[in-house]
Amino acid sequence: MNSQDFSMANTCKEQTRLGFTRDTDNFLNTLFQIWDKLGMDDTQKKTRGEAARSHVKALMQNMITEEENLMSRLAKTITDFTEKLDQLCEELSLPHIRVSTDLTMIQREKLLRTKVELMSKEKNDRLSKYKELHAKDQELCDCLNMTPYYLPSGVVPSLEQLKECEKHVNQLQVEKDKRFSLFTVTKRKIVDLYNLLEMDPESSFGHDLVCEDDAAFQLSTKNMDQMNDLFESLTMLNDEMVTEVEDLWERLRALWNRLEISDIDREAFETNKKGHGKAVIEALKAEIVECEKLKFENMRKFIDGIRTELNSWWSKCYFSKEQRDEFRGFYEEDCTEELLSRHEEELEKMRKYYSSARDLFERLSHRDELFQKMIVMEAKAHNVNRYKNRGGKLLQEEKTRKKVLKEIPKVEEEIAEAVLKWESSTGKEFRLNGLRYPDFIENEWTHFHEHKEQQKQSRLQARAKQTHDEMLYGSKASISMTPSKRKLQPVITPIRTPLKARKMNDMTRTPNTTSKLPNSSRFHSTLLSSPFGRKPLYTPKTPCNTSSRKRRSIRLIERAATERRVATNRRRSREATFSHTTVSSDDHAAPALAAHGSYNDFANGLSKPNCRSSVVPTAFTPIHKH
Repeated sequence: MNSQDFSMANTCKEQTRLGFTRDTDNFLNTLFQIWDKLGMDDTQKKTRGEAARSHVKALMQNMITEEENLMSRLAKTITDFTEKLDQLCEELSLPHIRVSTDLTMIQREKLLRTKVELMSKEKNDRLSKYKELHAKDQELCDCLNMTPYYLPSGVVPSLEQLKECEKHVNQLQVEKDKRFSLFTVTKRKIVDLYNLLEMDPESSFGHDLVCEDDAAFQLSTKNMDQMNDLFESLTMLNDEMVTEVEDLWERLRALWNRLEISDIDREAFETNKKGHGKAVIEALKAEIVECEKLKFENMRKFIDGIRTELNSWWSKCYFSKEQRDEFRGFYEEDCTEELLSRHEEELEKMRKYYSSARDLFERLSHRDELFQKMIVMEAKAHNVNRYKNRGGKLLQEEKTRKKVLKEIPKVEEEIAEAVLKWESSTGKEFRLNGLRYPDFIENEWTHFHEHKEQQKQSRLQARAKQTHDEMLYGSKASISMTPSKRKLQPVITPIRTPLKARKMNDMTRTPNTTSKLPNSSRFHSTLLSSPFGRKPLYTPKTPCNTSSRKRRSIRLIERAATERRVATNRRRSREATFSHTTVSSDDHAAPALAAHGSYNDFANGLSKPNCRSSVVPTAFTPIHKH
């Protein structure tokens, strides 16, 4: 205690003493006044004064005792608070707190009490939070059938333990949500499969899964695995039943076709026979049994039907003639039950073979479609009438053709890989029309190119023949290889018009006509007296008001002129093979050609657009002199 506190304590004590003295003096004065009035003597006053002093002394002694007891209790409280504080620090995993000894007992007690209250509140908060987390953890673990977060009983969790427990609970919650979402989706699929298959759950697990509430299902790893196994088994069963129903329908329709069942009876049976449930399967099997009974009554019809179906399967499986001939019963005529059984066995064998390589045959069918499409496109590309199309149709055809040509090699490569995989898995050779796949593809391409080359040679021969005919008999505008976009109406030009007569009278002014022929004036009368109103090789179009028709006319003129130039060049290249003597060997044409100049003059006259000398054999009939 410092001097200031000591002086303050002395002052407080002195004030208390003075107060006691004053109160005692007043008390004694009052007592003696009362005793004087009562008339007590000194002995009595002394006796009573001693009694009063003893009483005050006892009172003061009691007060001192009480204060000493208070001090003892305070000391004990300090001790208890110190011990409890140490215990709380240990439970809460906190460092121990030490109170300074310089403090008074009251200060120490107050400080310790405050610390204990704070520490107790921290402990209660931790326990309360852990209790909440533990309850949630236990619930999630029960649902997921997992081990709860471990914490020794009777231990206050530390802050790190609470964080780890909370993290554990959050992870369990995420896992539960994930499993529950998967559970609801899978359960809905399982219920749909049961309804689709028209079945009820056979196992207790399946019954509990379908019938119980979603919240009651335990999302344990075992249950989830069982649920997935059940779903996979139902999916496999569904696929098997789909395949079975397809086979039954195929078998039944084949029986119907062989028995020639009417469409009305077929539609009547097919009513309400949708899906692939048990009821549908049983109905199909019953109908097949009935058809089987009729089958033996119609043996010949059935065998013929199976043979037709066998041909279809053989074509689907690309069987060669040698492979088909291996089935000897196909050509037997004695219809017996044994022959029918052999046909059915062969048909079932073909079905199984097709099913074992269904993917391959579907790919091959797609490739055949593309190949046939390519052939059609190639034929269109060489069609002389293809330029009559409008609206960008040619461009669309060319795009489709390029797309098909680009897709065929990819499909063939995919099929080649699938064939190798099939052969390695089955240990058999995959043959198409008796050939290995590479040989089959090469054979088809070889035939395609050969056919294409034959068509090309045919076109060249036809063009050469046309050129030869034109050189001998003159060109004809009506057999042009390139069709025009708009057909011209035949124009009959009057012979004896003033303008035409004037032009023919002045042969030197007529361009590209008989001015090229030597001695053209001597045939003037023959031209005027010709009985034929011949159509000119080129008739100009009537001028149109629209610019588009003018452009089309110009294009037609240019195209016709280009083709005539090409034909002329070809004829000139072949002049070595056609001599003047050869041309003159014709009994009728020789005099006319000899009368109208050399062969070169005649050939040059054919290349002009408005040349009418190309029809000399018709217009100029020679007059034989006798």
